[in-house]
Amino acid sequence: MITLYTPATGFPDLEAKIAYGLARVGIEAFGIDKIGIQDHGGFYAVTVNSDDEFDRLDKSFNMLCRRLLSSSYIPLSTPGIKGGSAKSIPATEDEVFSLVGYKSIPFNAENKRSENVCRHRGKSVGNIIGFATSTSYHHRRDGLDVSIQQNVPRRPTNPKNLCKSCALLSLLGIWYASFVFNIADKEVMVIPIPNVVKITGLRLQEIFALQHQIRKNWLNQKTSQVLIPMLFLSKIPSSADILNGFDLFIAILSGGGQRGYHVDGLFLIPIERYLDFIQRTPYNIATINIMLRREAHGSLLELNKAIYNRDKTSILKFARIYVQDTSTDSFTNLLYSETARYLLKEVYMINSAIIENPALGSLARTLRYFIREKKYGYADDIRNARKESKDFEDTIAKMLREGRLRLEQKEKIHLPTDEEIKEVFRLANDDFDQTKTALVILAFSFPSRVEDEAVETVEEVPDGEENN
Repeated sequence: MITLYTPATGFPDLEAKIAYGLARVGIEAFGIDKIGIQDHGGFYAVTVNSDDEFDRLDKSFNMLCRRLLSSSYIPLSTPGIKGGSAKSIPATEDEVFSLVGYKSIPFNAENKRSENVCRHRGKSVGNIIGFATSTSYHHRRDGLDVSIQQNVPRRPTNPKNLCKSCALLSLLGIWYASFVFNIADKEVMVIPIPNVVKITGLRLQEIFALQHQIRKNWLNQKTSQVLIPMLFLSKIPSSADILNGFDLFIAILSGGGQRGYHVDGLFLIPIERYLDFIQRTPYNIATINIMLRREAHGSLLELNKAIYNRDKTSILKFARIYVQDTSTDSFTNLLYSETARYLLKEVYMINSAIIENPALGSLARTLRYFIREKKYGYADDIRNARKESKDFEDTIAKMLREGRLRLEQKEKIHLPTDEEIKEVFRLANDDFDQTKTALVILAFSFPSRVEDEAVETVEEVPDGEENN
């Protein structure tokens, strides 16, 4: 067994990139089924299940350097590396590299100013924003964060040197196991950070294949940074489970011109809740895609709060904004019933007996009639009702009076029976918040089955595409 260790630099993204680079060398030398990555809390151990043929690893590393990393194309195409640095990173013909320095477990010690951040000796590479994004100061919210140096405005930074071997291994990690794409004018780099004890070579092979798909995708509209994890995972719905067992380190960069890159955002987040939402039903992905087409960023933000933060108040806000932002003048676009029920059950944790109660469904059917007419007042009043007041009962009574008037005018509207109304009030008395939330969300969603009235049998094609 051969074991190689990352240098414990303190930068989680850099450690992962070096680990993936070492794994890529091991795969080249011994094959995919011989490799594993183990998390040791601050650094990684890359294991090669083979006899001690260390020279074979060195030969493979130097071969990869000559074939892949001997030109400036890859550094220049990597976010966070600008022209000057890109010229110093590629391997030259006379350079020979060794992985011997990675055989020792890293020790705890404060970096001296004169040594590389990885503590490896040898030739250094400076300005490693592309390798460890947190070495750059963030972009100011109120304007460009610059300082004046020799009468020239420059972006302040805190560059740290890195040995050239680590730099080249990081490039291998970026280009084989990281996801690089654009959102509007921003460059985004997503690095999977293992959160389980061991990652096998076969799992790495899946990531190697998946990252090529993402590199071809981009989003040409500006969006909030907090939405990037959800939008990123929604682009790979059938393959999202590959990232199960990983957190995501996300770096958002801008610039890249003469002044270099700025860091606009850094996130290190768990993704289990996103994966559950995306994998539960294809209707959840369709919901995200509808909002993207409509540029409904407000409803995307509320959905993100509901999924990631389990923010119960965001569920009602999301349903309201979603329907308003994605509907057209001729078509009221409602939530898919599968998505609505996911939010009620998994986020709000509402009892299934309430969600599936026929009386509540009957009243929701009436409320849905007014929502389809873009008359949201009843839904808003129910959503804002408080148990200690009579707002809930008064709003329902007012809605039913108007419903009876509509029925007398020969309009096709469903009205619940007196027994069904009493049942809803009984549910509200037992659990007010769950009942009113379920009522509103079900009303903002398409019916789960074909109902007997013509108004409920309109073809359910979202986003006004019924005429396409």
